[in-house]
Amino acid sequence: MTEHSVHRGRWDALTTDDLYAVVRLRNRVFALEQRVTAEDFDGRDREPETEHWWIPGEDGVARAYLRCIRPAADEVQPAVDLPATRVIGRVATAVEHRGQGLARRLVEAVLAAHPDEAFLLHAQEYVAGLYAAAGFVPFGEPYVEAGIRHVGMYRAAAVGDDAAR
Repeated sequence: MTEHSVHRGRWDALTTDDLYAVVRLRNRVFALEQRVTAEDFDGRDREPETEHWWIPGEDGVARAYLRCIRPAADEVQPAVDLPATRVIGRVATAVEHRGQGLARRLVEAVLAAHPDEAFLLHAQEYVAGLYAAAGFVPFGEPYVEAGIRHVGMYRAAAVGDDAAR
């Protein structure tokens, strides 16, 4: 494994070490650092089409993580002709590895793997610029979730020359 290589897997392909690495990072960021009291494991991690993306270090410890799921039936979508078919969420970077572009690399990898699909995400407001740089645009009004201000963001499917984005 090379330092900062992007890994991708579905639930049934994750090893116990992979699972431990991503669960530990999610717990450190969401429960311990951000003090989110809502349940992190909502059942969506195990869905057949859910993709887990992470960047481990040489020691196997996850430096950054995100998951990519299908929208829920009641998912709020912007008023567009082509609704999103994927949702990026649970984006987390270990505090000691922030500022290295790891979350950006994960987002870019997911978008490159699914260029013909539109995406949604629910960004913590203070990092919305990361997603805007990847072509996401805000929609709707900002809202508070788990005590943190968020904004809904949408990115259309890449077409033609945009596919190289």
